[in-house]
Amino acid sequence: MAGRNDDALAAALQAMAQVVGQQHNVGGNEGVRMLEIFLRNHPPTFKGRYDPDGAQTWLKEVERIFRVMQCNDVQMVRFGTHMLAEEADDWWVSTQPILQNEGAVITWAVFRREFLRRYFTKDVRGKKEKGLK
Repeated sequence: MAGRNDDALAAALQAMAQVVGQQHNVGGNEGVRMLEIFLRNHPPTFKGRYDPDGAQTWLKEVERIFRVMQCNDVQMVRFGTHMLAEEADDWWVSTQPILQNEGAVITWAVFRREFLRRYFTKDVRGKKEKGLK
């Protein structure tokens, strides 16, 4: 009797493992599908360096795609940071662990704040605002 229960339990556990594995794959495929859609919208790459106008334009274009796709916060951070290259990617790779060690949950708002702090500094913003007056 115990052998049959063990066999039934093992079969049930195996069936559950397959279902959980399939659910995980569906979620993973959904993430890949969303990234493919994001990339089909031709998001710009941002390389960093001193380019305040380029930084502002990059952010505006990436956020425009996010709005159309109705991306969630996790997707925005993943997809947006995927479009960083060269110096900007190096900056993010070094900044992200610092934020995490400080206990920050890295939302798009957090990324955006840090990105603007780095690439569109207060002095540049002040000069642009004075130029508009």
